[in-house]
Amino acid sequence: MSELQIGLLGIGALVVVGVLIYNRLQEARLRRQSEEVFGSRHDDVLLGAKETARRPAHSNERIEPTLSAPPGEYAATAGSTLNTGIDFIVTLDAQKAVSGEAISTAIVDALGGPAKAVGWEGYNRQTASWEPLAAAGEYGRLRAGLQLADRKGAVSQQNLSDFSAMVQAVAQAIGASITLEESAEALKRAQQLDALCADVDVQIGLNLVARSGAIAGTRIRALAEAHGLRLEEDGRFCRRDESGLELYSLCNSEPQAFSAEGMKTLTSRGLTLLFDVARVPGGLATFDRFIEFVHALADALSAGIVDDNRQPLDDAGLRKIRDQLQALYAGMEQQGIPAGSPLALRLFS
Repeated sequence: MSELQIGLLGIGALVVVGVLIYNRLQEARLRRQSEEVFGSRHDDVLLGAKETARRPAHSNERIEPTLSAPPGEYAATAGSTLNTGIDFIVTLDAQKAVSGEAISTAIVDALGGPAKAVGWEGYNRQTASWEPLAAAGEYGRLRAGLQLADRKGAVSQQNLSDFSAMVQAVAQAIGASITLEESAEALKRAQQLDALCADVDVQIGLNLVARSGAIAGTRIRALAEAHGLRLEEDGRFCRRDESGLELYSLCNSEPQAFSAEGMKTLTSRGLTLLFDVARVPGGLATFDRFIEFVHALADALSAGIVDDNRQPLDDAGLRKIRDQLQALYAGMEQQGIPAGSPLALRLFS
């Protein structure tokens, strides 16, 4: 071969290598952009567990919800906040009536750092019911309750012991005797509640991906407010009911959170809509309103509906989610913990 041919072969090889390198760089750049724009910024996947600590951190497998609720009723006792189904309750009987102010002082003096929410109630003889402690009231009988489970998990034996010691200190300060249930039974109930929470504590996340160009923030805000959502301090648009409970929310899929001033110049290529199953009142009726809003927003913005894995969601996929929700809601109702009820809001806090 002549020197000219060898030179041409060398140039050709360099061109091929250059093209390959350029293509690889382009693929990497597009992949990074996709992850930055549409990567999920919430801990939840479609019908995945709300609390990430409930599953291995390295698991990317989509977990479908199941129901393994414990037997028994957890309906709240009328007229009281504490509930024998979800609280470890200690009863205090004083030798004579004690003012609510003195009791509150004793509680503050004995208060440590409880692992879960603690509630106190006094027995009102006039109404024959339990009520939150009132400074001006007088009580001969009290009870304190430690919540047995929440989204962070169940209480431990040490948690129960610390709580009992705190209540004992209050009892000594006001001259009262105490009666408490067996800790073994409370721990068993705590584990059952934790299993129930793990089963039904799910959040639905739907994403809208712009098909052509970025979406203007002013357009997003106008559509959100037209459908009853309001921008909140945490950077989300939220739809709430008359009592202030959140029904569903809309946030930016990109890193920048929404803000009143920022919406004027913001643009986004993706939006995320969230529905917190256990905390939303109204059950399937509210979910249907949520899906109607998703469709209306997608149509108005010419956007596609996808799940957290960027897979398109059609009507059949949404119906499957609704069927799963129907089973979850039935399980919650069966256990006396309707979605969005005060008891559910306590458990899923």
